[in-house]
Amino acid sequence: MVFSSNLFVFLFLPLFLAAYYLTPTRWRNWTILIGSYLFYAWWRPDFLLLFVAITLWNYLFALAIDKYRDHPRCFYWLVLGVVGDLAALGYFKYANFGVESISAMMVSVGLNPFFLEKIILPLGISFYTFQALAYLVDVYRGDAKPTRSFINFAAFISFFPQLIAGPILRYRNLERQFEQRTHSMELFSLGASRFLLGFIKKVLIADSIAPVAAYLMATPEPGVIDGVFAVVISTLQLYFDFSGYSDMAIGLGMMMGFKFQENFNQPFVCQSVTEFWQRWHITLSQWLRDYLYRPLKKTLGWPVSAATFTTLTLAGLWHGADLAFVLWGAALGGMMVLERRLGWVTTMSTPYSLWKNYRAQAFLWFIWPLFLVGNVDGAWNIMSGLLGLNGWGSLDNLMLWVSPVTLLFCLVALCWDRASAYYNKRFYLGLDKNNIFQNVSGWRVPVLWCGFLLAVTRLSAESFSPFLYFQF
Repeated sequence: MVFSSNLFVFLFLPLFLAAYYLTPTRWRNWTILIGSYLFYAWWRPDFLLLFVAITLWNYLFALAIDKYRDHPRCFYWLVLGVVGDLAALGYFKYANFGVESISAMMVSVGLNPFFLEKIILPLGISFYTFQALAYLVDVYRGDAKPTRSFINFAAFISFFPQLIAGPILRYRNLERQFEQRTHSMELFSLGASRFLLGFIKKVLIADSIAPVAAYLMATPEPGVIDGVFAVVISTLQLYFDFSGYSDMAIGLGMMMGFKFQENFNQPFVCQSVTEFWQRWHITLSQWLRDYLYRPLKKTLGWPVSAATFTTLTLAGLWHGADLAFVLWGAALGGMMVLERRLGWVTTMSTPYSLWKNYRAQAFLWFIWPLFLVGNVDGAWNIMSGLLGLNGWGSLDNLMLWVSPVTLLFCLVALCWDRASAYYNKRFYLGLDKNNIFQNVSGWRVPVLWCGFLLAVTRLSAESFSPFLYFQF
């Protein structure tokens, strides 16, 4: 079940919200837990057992860490808990990749390869494993107290609004909200508006430009023009798809009285790769900073450059079990190290410079195919076009079959990104009624509902496309 489906919008969500608000306040976490497990089991009921096992594992190890806090054994409980989480993630997400890599090396030296039966990747395992890891580390560091309520912790890990593709939450930030939260019509209305906004971004924009992105990314021997359009349109599709999901997740949380951290802040106005990583998938970048970069730098004493490069390379590997993702992360990390050496690092408070923005975007556009295609050969096909190795190319074939409406939505995506960048002068972690691209009120509400009705019409007329970040 996905948010951008009639089943979720017109059946699951109304029934869940009715059950949630009819349930007495002290039992609402039970409603969240049961609803989230039903939501997850809709995909594969058998993987729900793995989900519950990982939840119980981390709940018990957090209690053990707290019990032995003043004993040397405390560290061993932490290591064992983390190893268990990483073992589950590594097996389901990287076992096939590892076996394929080893087999390829064996073939290269004349040995017979071996094979592993294809392992199905459990939905959302990367996200809920990272949340569990953060919980264990926070308890060990003393930044969070282990909860004695298994229901509260299980509801946090399984919370269906962010279960599949984030934002990546931390229990220490939501602990009080799971114990007690305020419900109001104003917060519910803001959440509903935010959900509708995300639904429009996903169904009406991302899915509308998806055929153009797919066509351009599959173009054999693309020229410069083909390559540029392929990367720009595909990147916009990914942005509206993923940020649309984040908007829906944040909106759903608000409808239930929760306030989540923002996950995007207009990444395409960045003036350096370092700033891009501060604006794109913010909860992931902050997780990597706190639980990987800083331990490498402060605890192990690694140089900043080595810690940065290693963190971003592993970030690429987290996104996908393929060499292309590793290279994408390594390229980001390498460029961030170079920016620091050259003094090119910018922050979100740096005065805007068109030249710096295009300089950063040029590099990002060049390496995006590694991420967007997900394999080296396909990515090089687009990158060679960007380098001009196949001539200038043209969009003549695209214009022959793409409808004017589809091209219109491509233009809408470009204008939306530029306009939202203009209005989003500052970065908000909480609610802000003045940010029209996050919370909608007043005259914008009927406009939003019109867009939602158009999106529902489109969804009913065509089969849905899954969120792109589900695969990560």
